[in-house]
Amino acid sequence: MGKTVFVTGAASGIGRAIAQMHAAKGDRVIAADLSADALDMLVDDGIEPWVLDVSDSRAVELAAGQIWTACSGVDWVYANAGIGAPGSLLEATPDQLRACLNVNLIGAWQTLKAFAARMVKADRPGRLCVTASEHSLGFQHVGAGMYTASKHAILGLADVMRHELPASVSISVLCPGITKTAFGDAPDASKRARAFTQAIMAEGLDPDVVARAALDGMTRGDFIIATHAASRAGWELRVKDVEMAFAHVPQEGADAERYAVPEVIRRVRAQFSEDE
Repeated sequence: MGKTVFVTGAASGIGRAIAQMHAAKGDRVIAADLSADALDMLVDDGIEPWVLDVSDSRAVELAAGQIWTACSGVDWVYANAGIGAPGSLLEATPDQLRACLNVNLIGAWQTLKAFAARMVKADRPGRLCVTASEHSLGFQHVGAGMYTASKHAILGLADVMRHELPASVSISVLCPGITKTAFGDAPDASKRARAFTQAIMAEGLDPDVVARAALDGMTRGDFIIATHAASRAGWELRVKDVEMAFAHVPQEGADAERYAVPEVIRRVRAQFSEDE
């Protein structure tokens, strides 16, 4: 028996490839995106379209409730919707950053939250996947500061969520590198900036390859799913920076354990229990 799968950002690129891959496996797939016309092109693949703006939290919660009821639950959820935000941080505006975070961070969180809460309440096993980026792992290049910030936040959010979820519900973070998608279509970017980004993305990996990596990684239960060997350089630079930072911090002695937050919480909780 096939799974019930929900995918956001499914009208094109990685989301579309994920939706089609699951449909080809015989899964029931609900594909969500802003573009009704683009979603209609998936109907022939047996995919059910759902027009949705993930930056609208109320709409996401309403959709989750309706889909959960109509499908008698959902097994796998891909919070894949995202937008680009090219440009210099020194020239960006607050509105541009808010627009990026509203989709890439808040929209992804709301999608995960809406379905994960229902899985937990129904005591139903499930798998979640949120699309982050190689930018989540470490510095890749200039000109993507707002996007990088949103994807760093996604990794942190998912890291905490996996410890809040029961063992029956797993979460994976897909961290793809450059992929052939329409990601250069950032609405607030200049015509030249969009053209430049689109030309770069055209050099990327086929979305089908990334979709396969996502499906395989989720099946294994991987937390971080990487797709490009080149992405490792950013991660290694980040590791080097962190190791250098801790080289100047005393590693032994009473303070090493005293200020570990889990230990502080345990100690304070014990004190509160004694006062009751």
